[in-house]
Amino acid sequence: MRNITLVSGLAVLSLAACGQGDDGAPADGNAPENTAAAGLPDGPTPGLWRVTTRISGMPAGMEAPAVETCIREAKFEVPQAAPESSGMTCEQQSFRREGDAMVGHMACTSAEGVRTVTDTRVSGDFTRNYTMELKSTVTPPPSPEMSEITMVMTAERLGDCPAESAAE
Repeated sequence: MRNITLVSGLAVLSLAACGQGDDGAPADGNAPENTAAAGLPDGPTPGLWRVTTRISGMPAGMEAPAVETCIREAKFEVPQAAPESSGMTCEQQSFRREGDAMVGHMACTSAEGVRTVTDTRVSGDFTRNYTMELKSTVTPPPSPEMSEITMVMTAERLGDCPAESAAE
């Protein structure tokens, strides 16, 4: 169960960073007027994207299949911490532009006392492709091989959204 929780948490952070999060306010609570003012790039170009994910440090069989998703709005949002109702407490959070990449840092502790520190790096042009790398350290780890986990998501724009997905 802890494996699923950890992977789910990483996935939530990942989706928020590629424009599927909530209100775009930075995790420190200081909301920018818009992402351009905060130095954030425009989000992925609208269209059909394929996202492939590689995860190291996870038990065999935990690989994620490639996912195709239709992005309707170019919107880049700052990753948000898990809501307090999830039982997670996050006390160290940052997300900023660093050269041609976006980098973030988050440290959260679960109600069970498991601490996860995650460093994120997102780079690419967001019109054709981008890569997101998340490196997490888990203390205490659910298993020895899961003390350090690296997830690399690669997104590639395939073209326009299919006509049948217009209702999504």
